[in-house]
Amino acid sequence: MVEDGEFLNRIRGLLKIYPRGLTISEISQRLKCNRNSVAKYLEILQISGTVEMQQMGAAKVFYLSQRVPISSLLGFTKEGILVISSDGRIIQVNERFCRMFDQDVTTITGTSYLMLPQEILRAFHFDTYFDSDSETEHTAVVTFTKYDWRRFFKVKYIKTVFDDGRSGLTIIVEDVTLETEMEERLRISEARYRGIVEDQTELICRYNRDGVISFANGAFCRLFQMNHTEALQHSLFEFMHPDASRQIKEGMQSCSPLSPVFESEFEFKLPSGQSRWYHWVSRMLADDNGGILEYQGVGRDITERKNAERELLIKSHAMDSSIVPIALLSMEGSITYVNRAFLELWGYHSPDEVIGLPFKHFAKDIDVSAALFLSQNLLHEDRSGYVYEVDGVRRDGSQINLSVTISGVTGSDRYPICLIAYLYDVTHWVRMVRELEIKDTAIAHSYEGMAIITPDDVVMYANPSFKRIFSRVPDGTMVGRSIEWSLSYYPQIISSIPDIRAALKEKGNFTRVFSDTGEDGSSLVIQVHLSRVFDKTGVHLCTLISALDITSQRTMEESLALMVEQLEGTVDQMGDPTFIISRDRMVVAWNEAMEILTGLNKHEMIGSLKYQEVIRNSNPSLPILVDLFDLSPKELIQIYPQVSRVGNSFYTEAFVPGFHEGKGTYVWAKASPITDTSGRVIGYIQTIKDMTNWKRAVESVVGKTVG
Repeated sequence: MVEDGEFLNRIRGLLKIYPRGLTISEISQRLKCNRNSVAKYLEILQISGTVEMQQMGAAKVFYLSQRVPISSLLGFTKEGILVISSDGRIIQVNERFCRMFDQDVTTITGTSYLMLPQEILRAFHFDTYFDSDSETEHTAVVTFTKYDWRRFFKVKYIKTVFDDGRSGLTIIVEDVTLETEMEERLRISEARYRGIVEDQTELICRYNRDGVISFANGAFCRLFQMNHTEALQHSLFEFMHPDASRQIKEGMQSCSPLSPVFESEFEFKLPSGQSRWYHWVSRMLADDNGGILEYQGVGRDITERKNAERELLIKSHAMDSSIVPIALLSMEGSITYVNRAFLELWGYHSPDEVIGLPFKHFAKDIDVSAALFLSQNLLHEDRSGYVYEVDGVRRDGSQINLSVTISGVTGSDRYPICLIAYLYDVTHWVRMVRELEIKDTAIAHSYEGMAIITPDDVVMYANPSFKRIFSRVPDGTMVGRSIEWSLSYYPQIISSIPDIRAALKEKGNFTRVFSDTGEDGSSLVIQVHLSRVFDKTGVHLCTLISALDITSQRTMEESLALMVEQLEGTVDQMGDPTFIISRDRMVVAWNEAMEILTGLNKHEMIGSLKYQEVIRNSNPSLPILVDLFDLSPKELIQIYPQVSRVGNSFYTEAFVPGFHEGKGTYVWAKASPITDTSGRVIGYIQTIKDMTNWKRAVESVVGKTVG
C-alpha cells in the first residue's frame, strides 16, 4: 500500500512534467490510481498551497503553485511569525517575533512551544487553536503584560499543512499597541466629547443644506420633547419662524472654506407654543477638497438677555421720554448719560455737549464726594436718595431753582455701579412760595382786615387787622368757628346776614358800610366786602371777607365836608374872582366873581376837571397858578420867570387885553395850597384881583414926581 507522503510526491512530480496542468481523470490514468483517491490528495495539496486549481468550463485543471518558500519571506515582513508543527515543535520563527518578545531564534527553534515564557503562553492561548476543529483562520487582539509595561498584538492563527502533508499552526503577530492605544484614547475622547455634548445646556446639532438633522444632543431633544431617533426625522427649519429660516439659509449660502462660520439670533418655536431666543453659531464642515459635508449649529439661550435688553430699551425710552430731567453719573461724579429733558432744562442741544462734564458744572452747591458718601450709605438703607436744594444758571444765563435727588444704582452684588440724579425745576414753585410769603406777610400786616371763610361758613383764617376791627370777639375764639358766631357781637351786621347770603348767591359779592355803637357809646363804621372764590370748574372754594375801619375817615370826611361848605360860603362872599381845586384837580369852589369873569356858573364847574380849558377860552392871558405846585424851583424859574414865590404861595401880575371893552386890565394873581390839620395838602385856591386903578394911580404919581 502506497503511503500518503509518497503518493503526494508522485502527484507533485507529475504536475512538474505538465506545468500547464492536468485534470483529475488525467492524473488518475497516468498514475493508474483510483480517481477518488487522486481527488482527495489534490485537495490536501491545494490546502497546503502546493497546488492551485483553475476552472475551465466543466473541468478542473490542477497545476503546481508558483511559490516563494516561507523561510525566505520571514525576514522581510514587519509581523512576527511563529510556525508550530502538530507535535508542538517550533519549526519556523523570524527575527521580528524574537525582538517583540525578547527571544533568541536559535534557542527556541526546534523546541516545544510550551518552553516559551509563561507570559507568552497566557497571552496567545496556543492550545485553544490547536484543539479547534475549524479549518479557517482566527484573528484576535491579545494583551501582553510583562513587568510594568503592556503591549497589544493583533494575532492571526492559521491552520497549516506542510509539504510533507503534516499539519501545523502558523501564528502571525502584528504589534498594534500604538493603534490600540490611539483607538482607546479616541474612544475615551469620543466618550468624553459625547458626554460633554450631551451634558451641554447649549443646543448642538448637525444638518444638511435642507436643514435635515443628522445629529442632535440631549439639550436639543429635551427642548423639543423628542428622542434622538425622532430628531433625525425633522428639519431644523421646522422649528423656526420663516424670517429666521431665511436668515440661516442665506448664511449657509455665504459660507466658504475661508469663512466657514456665521452667527445669528432668532426665536425657536417650542412644542408648548412659546418661543425662546437663541444665539446661533453655524459652522460649515468640509472635506479635504473643500466640499460641503454638512453644517453644525450651536445655540445658546439668550431669552433672558433679550428680555433684559427689551426691558432696558423700554426703561431707556422711558428715561429719554421722561419730562423729569435725569442724569447718570460715574462714581467720580462725571456725567455719563442725560435725557432730553435734562438738555432742555439747561439749554443744550446734544448729549455730546454735556457727557463727561462734572456734575458740579450744573449744580455748584453740591459736594459730589459728600453725595457719593451719602449714596453709598443709602444704598443699603434708604433707597430714596439724598435731596439738595440748589440754584443753577442755564446756558443763556437765566437763573433757575432746582431740587436735586441723588441716589445710588447697585448691581446684583449690591455694590454701587453709578449714581442717578433727578432734577426738578422748582423755579416757578419757589417764586410762588416767595410770592405767597410776601402776600401772606402783606395780608398779615395789612391795615385792611381780611378773613377766609370755608364753604360751610367756618372761619379758617383771619389776619391781625381783622381781629383788631372785630375786637369784640373774644381773643383766640374766631378761627374755627362759624362766621355768624363772630358777627353775632355786632347787631347791625348780623341783622344783614340774609341780605349778604342773597347777594353772594346772586352776584357772588356784597359790599356795604355798617355803623354800630359800642358798649362805651363810641361809634364804629366798618366797610365790609365779601366775594366768593371758585376754581376753574366752578366749585366754590371759599369766601373772602375784607373789612376796613373807616370810623376816622368818615369823621374826617364829615369834617371836611363841613369845612368845604364853610369855605365855599367864604369864597362866595369874596369880591375877587376865586376858585378852589382838590388835590386831584377837581373844582370844588367857583364864586360869583369867577362866574362873571368866565361866563360859566358854579353848578357847571363844581366837580369838573376842565377849569384850565374854561379859563383859557374866556381869557387866554389870565395866569393859572394852581398848576405850578408840582414844578421844582428850578423848573419854575426857567419856565415861569414872571412868577414869584413867597412862602408856600405863588404871585404874578399880568395884563389882560380883553377886559374893559378892549382897553385892557392889569390883574394880580395869587395861589396857595390848602392843608388839613396834619399838614397834608388837600387842594389849592387861586384869587385874581383887578389892579388897573391901582396901577394907573401909581403910574400917575410916578409921572408927577418925575415932572
